[in-house]
Amino acid sequence: MSKKGILLCGHGTRVKRGEEAFKQFAAEFSQRVPQYEVEPGFLELSKPDFEAGVKRLVANGVTEIIALPVFLFTGVHIQKDIPCMLYQCGEKYDVSIKLANYIGDCDDMVRLSNALIETAVPEELKEEVANTLLFGLGVGASKPEANGDLARLTRMVQESNRYGFAINGYCSRMTYPSVAEALRICDHLPYKNIVVVPYVFFPGVYMDKALALFAEFAENHPDRKVYVSPLLSETKLLGDILMKRLKSVEAGEIDLISQVDRSVLENYQPHHHHHHHGHDDHACCGHHH
Repeated sequence: MSKKGILLCGHGTRVKRGEEAFKQFAAEFSQRVPQYEVEPGFLELSKPDFEAGVKRLVANGVTEIIALPVFLFTGVHIQKDIPCMLYQCGEKYDVSIKLANYIGDCDDMVRLSNALIETAVPEELKEEVANTLLFGLGVGASKPEANGDLARLTRMVQESNRYGFAINGYCSRMTYPSVAEALRICDHLPYKNIVVVPYVFFPGVYMDKALALFAEFAENHPDRKVYVSPLLSETKLLGDILMKRLKSVEAGEIDLISQVDRSVLENYQPHHHHHHHGHDDHACCGHHH
């Protein structure tokens, strides 16, 4: 009988606790899928990389691997880097690898966002929705469609809660407005309550900096309340979404590797992107560009 494996694909970070949080998440996810061997792997900045994860699965007798990307939106990594790296690993270790879809701005993400808001926001705020602003905290991406997906997701969450207004602010310097700039805009708006949903998976430098800015804003505006919800990985709903992505590969509905041109897959040269456009940490993110 052929043995199956799952490679949970994270972005990677220079921050140890972000890396540990991802590995912990992988360990918890593996309990949901006892029929699979589960290994974590990182695109860059952290160990083990994808190849080490694949190698470990193969050493455990796995002949078929489904790669689940813990990435929020599309972009260069999802469209090219990850499928190409995994294709080359499959060729090198003679193992079948299929790649599931990213998470996206789906209805499940609206439900997940609302579950996080529920834990962060006191009951009485539900009476004040018209006086509440939703702040969707993103990492920021070089691809406009990824930023557009975040804007759409934030809008869907705003509408489902009937909040008075919504804004996005980004952690990385490559996307406008930055968290600080978005807070300056909030300063000029009349909303007394700000509910922040961080579209960030795991802790890291970005999140630390953003939290410091929100705390400073709250301190300078004693008449306003700022509520920050937990991170995306801090609810079991993220695992539920990944289970759906897994099932669609099992059902033969999707494999992102097969959507990339064969010559692109074969000729891809892995490059170490050190992100010169101003962000040097991805503790966080599943996704960006």
